[in-house]
Amino acid sequence: MKISLDWLSDFLDISNIAPEVIADRLTMATAEVEGFETLERNLKDIVVAEVLSIEPIEASGSDESKLVWATVDTGKGLRLTACGARNVRPGLKVPFAPPGSRLGDASEVQIIEFAGHGSEGVLCSARELGLSEFHEGVFECPYTLENGASLASYISSRDILFEVDNKSLTNRPDLWGHYGFARELAAIFDKPLRPLKQIDLSRFDDLPAVAVDIEDLELCPCYTCIKFEVEAMAPSPLTIQARLHALGQRTFGMMVDLSNYVMLELGQPTHAFDVSLVNAIRVARLGKSSCFQSLDGVIRDMTPDDLMIWNERQPVALAGIMGGRDSEVKASTSAVLLESANFKGSQVRRTSTRLGLRTDASQRFEKHQPPANTRAAVARILQLLEEGGVNYRVLSRFSLAGQLDDSYRPLHMPVSVVRRAGGFPIEEQKIVSILRSLEFKADVNASGELQLGVPPFRSKQDISIAPDIVEEILRIYGYDNVPPEMLSAHLKPVYVDNLLRREHKTQRALSQGHGFIEVHTYIWMDDFWLEKIGFQPAKTLIVRNPSAEGKRQLRTTLLPNLLALIDQNRNQQQKFKIFEVGHVFENNGESVSELTHFAGISFVSSSETDIEDHYLAVKGAIEDVARVTGCGELVFKNGAGAAAGPWAVDGKWVSVYLNGEKVGEMGVLDEPVLQVCAHGGQVVWFELNLAAMPGPTFAEATYQAPPIYPESWQDFSLMWNVDKGYTELRETLDAFTHPLIKGLEFRGFYTDTEASSEDGSYTFRFLLGSHDRTLTGEDLEQLRAEFLAYLAEKNISLK
Repeated sequence: MKISLDWLSDFLDISNIAPEVIADRLTMATAEVEGFETLERNLKDIVVAEVLSIEPIEASGSDESKLVWATVDTGKGLRLTACGARNVRPGLKVPFAPPGSRLGDASEVQIIEFAGHGSEGVLCSARELGLSEFHEGVFECPYTLENGASLASYISSRDILFEVDNKSLTNRPDLWGHYGFARELAAIFDKPLRPLKQIDLSRFDDLPAVAVDIEDLELCPCYTCIKFEVEAMAPSPLTIQARLHALGQRTFGMMVDLSNYVMLELGQPTHAFDVSLVNAIRVARLGKSSCFQSLDGVIRDMTPDDLMIWNERQPVALAGIMGGRDSEVKASTSAVLLESANFKGSQVRRTSTRLGLRTDASQRFEKHQPPANTRAAVARILQLLEEGGVNYRVLSRFSLAGQLDDSYRPLHMPVSVVRRAGGFPIEEQKIVSILRSLEFKADVNASGELQLGVPPFRSKQDISIAPDIVEEILRIYGYDNVPPEMLSAHLKPVYVDNLLRREHKTQRALSQGHGFIEVHTYIWMDDFWLEKIGFQPAKTLIVRNPSAEGKRQLRTTLLPNLLALIDQNRNQQQKFKIFEVGHVFENNGESVSELTHFAGISFVSSSETDIEDHYLAVKGAIEDVARVTGCGELVFKNGAGAAAGPWAVDGKWVSVYLNGEKVGEMGVLDEPVLQVCAHGGQVVWFELNLAAMPGPTFAEATYQAPPIYPESWQDFSLMWNVDKGYTELRETLDAFTHPLIKGLEFRGFYTDTEASSEDGSYTFRFLLGSHDRTLTGEDLEQLRAEFLAYLAEKNISLK
């Protein structure tokens, strides 16, 4: 959004302040200024001239055939000039650059021989004047200007434009116009603010009212309008046109230009209808799907919920967005109905976004313009007509439906709140002075309470509570003026959530250490999916207002939701590993427990992968979780008792224990659940209760010196009944002790599928060493003899 310094000068004098200082102070106190640019205009020798007559130039070229000879009265004589603008016509007042003058691009105007005559000057467009880039036609001046009048006496030869970041203005609809910024600058630099001149609308109270009806006051809180006679498309005053061009706005004619001008001055959009086409106003939804042709000529598809402005039964405008083609003002329009209304921001945003039609008006209504501005905009437009010497005659009173909300809103707060928030003792008088400079009503009573009146031009979304007032005071006071002071605070130990640290360690171990991908599923289970996999959880918590049908049971386990993800992902990846750390809910009848579990699945699309290797890889990942969390060594035992769900098939799952207590389960997916979840594939699953796996909050750093003397090892392959399981064998071996044993490692398992024996071969490696000497052959033989004797005692044979 661009702000003109020349425009601001109408309301306050900051001519002695450098643009860099203005930009910096505005950024610190109000809104971010992204930069500024200086406009220089060469208007010194350019005068107002009247086109007396035009005559086509006869030439063979198609481009030249569009040119005309224009005879113009410059106030000091007649001049003949060639012109190709479509809008040039007898009676038009235009800027004329005589020979020797310079145009906006600094080029000098010269007499040029053309088609047998000399072209004695230039009829200027906005671009040739240096006002903007528009050059579709000559710049049209008001008819009341005298021939020969200097253009420089009406248009400033220099202006500075500040570029303000729109995002800074989201909650400040009062800043979507120049007068709002003038008010801010007056407060920032402690300058007097000139009042915005407006016509007293009460002088038209004796005239008849315009019929206005609002069907939904929530969508349109306030609608105002007035009728008056005016030459709607006559050229508007030069100052108005020049300022609009400087901000990138095209000029069209009196009522369109004034509407745009006041919108850029106050932030309040208005719209002019041709009175001959619109005589009574109704604001209502469209009520049906239909089409509507907007001012830009596009026929748009409308929905029943779109808010429209109606001329009784005919829609004539998109409320808050754009007028209609069938009711626009034209060159023949001699009287207008001027609308100044207030619309609900979300309704305007929804319609404009759907239509892809975000206009200057819709952007301002989206920011919740306050209703009080509607009256000010009408009064300001009539004031500008009078100041411009435009003849107009009001035909109706200022007509209103809804509420203006133009009174000050009361707000009370202790002065101590400001001092506490600012962190320093700001004076009461300074607080009152700042607020009054922003046009608040402000006083401090005897009890130290700040009594305020919030001005009606500040929206309720912007100012409604005490912290909003604190912000107003401190930003104008200047955050850089707040005395720096080191904060003081009492030191206390930082709270550490042990369970949360375990969650983070688990996540890192599985994702970074073993390639699992973390997912997050809903805390409820899908009844239809549970039925499909044959799972009927007992005593679940039921959600009273489920998000959808069949999603009413809070999960008691993480696995069903993870199993449902296999089919969604197997088409993208031939194999993947996913896990989740989340909450489950146990309903014990009298109490409810919320526990933190971690669960995962490892999927391979082909069943040809060695299932033992697959299982052991996942088992190693779980053991690493126990290692990094420091909870202790996990023990895996053949599954016994009631399984957690149908994914635990007999002979295909194990229970996981820690310190003698069961903390989870692990297994290989098999029929019938495998058929449903991963037909033709292979799945290893696990789920453990992380809350039941306590460990130290911070791992204790231990150090063991490297051995001084060489170490050795011995492998033993033992025959063991497979049905008894690995755990019992491991516990038996761990019970054998010897001073030379440093550790025991499981190396592998083998079973002869062709043999009838139920035994399998389990290979273990003893790590051996001594801290004070090198081992001898006798040491190893003695250890071997003692171990074999122990095996014989336990009825365990070697392979």
